[in-house]
Amino acid sequence: MKEPRDLKKRYNSDAPQEEVLCTNEYGFIIEEFSNDTQSIPNNLKAEWYNVISKYGEQIERYRKSRKVQRLIRKGIPISLKYKMWKILVNRHLHYDYEDLINKQNEFYHQIHVDVQRTFRKHFLFNRSYGRGQSELFNILIAFSNYMPHIGYCQGMSNFAGILLMYFPEEEAFEMLVNIIKKNKLETLFDKNLSKIKVIQEVQIDILEKTCPEILDHLIANNIDISVYAISWYLTLFTRFDIELVLRIWDLFLYLDFTVLLIVSASILEHCSDQITCRFGEQLVEFMSRIDSLNLDVDEIISKTCEMINRLEYYCQY
Repeated sequence: MKEPRDLKKRYNSDAPQEEVLCTNEYGFIIEEFSNDTQSIPNNLKAEWYNVISKYGEQIERYRKSRKVQRLIRKGIPISLKYKMWKILVNRHLHYDYEDLINKQNEFYHQIHVDVQRTFRKHFLFNRSYGRGQSELFNILIAFSNYMPHIGYCQGMSNFAGILLMYFPEEEAFEMLVNIIKKNKLETLFDKNLSKIKVIQEVQIDILEKTCPEILDHLIANNIDISVYAISWYLTLFTRFDIELVLRIWDLFLYLDFTVLLIVSASILEHCSDQITCRFGEQLVEFMSRIDSLNLDVDEIISKTCEMINRLEYYCQY
């Protein structure tokens, strides 16, 4: 096991010049360029620019706007992720970033292990100890020092990595802290994962209201929702295909953590036929790998919005 001082030195040494790589629109490395890239309609971009020009950084106006609610469901264009996500989450923090990244703690090795396996097919993180990995390591060390009552929880590297794809290092750190605080997720990521039990109870309640046949099938096969749910929530749904991740996060940052409980139900409903035709170990195996499947993004987002509308109340977790 490397000493913390050695790890710190490796991550903050002068990284070699980055390679020129062929990537898709999301920054993931591909063999060759494809013509299948999905372009955002110009009129959708224009609508987003109009609302940003109209509302500026007045977050409450975005929250109350029917037009913004409609646009969020269609997704925020990649070119506007930085601007809109920052508006939706922005809060001021008081901290000394250099002090936070230089303070040693007990999480160095665990963070190092997770950084080395986070989004390795993305151009930012494909080189060991390169710029992206170094920034991700710094963010997670800073976070574990800024919020010592949480420290570091496995899975955080995934959603910190997503933030780094769209934000400079220090701003990504601010976003990470603010997302945790805004959604009151301290007890989700504490050493006891204290909020998980409550989340699972609310998840079952939502499944009873939205897709009871799936819940009944899982119960009949003695399958606890923790088989899939814990990893989904501890990574904030960032292990799914990147296109789906970004659409989920548009909803998540616009609304709050509760929408992820509804997203979970919509994903299960989307996979209903594949779930209900399996039993026993085959069902367990399928449930544990749903986040690796190629799912219909538009259908899942549409189902999520339908479920939000038809639930009797916007559930509290």
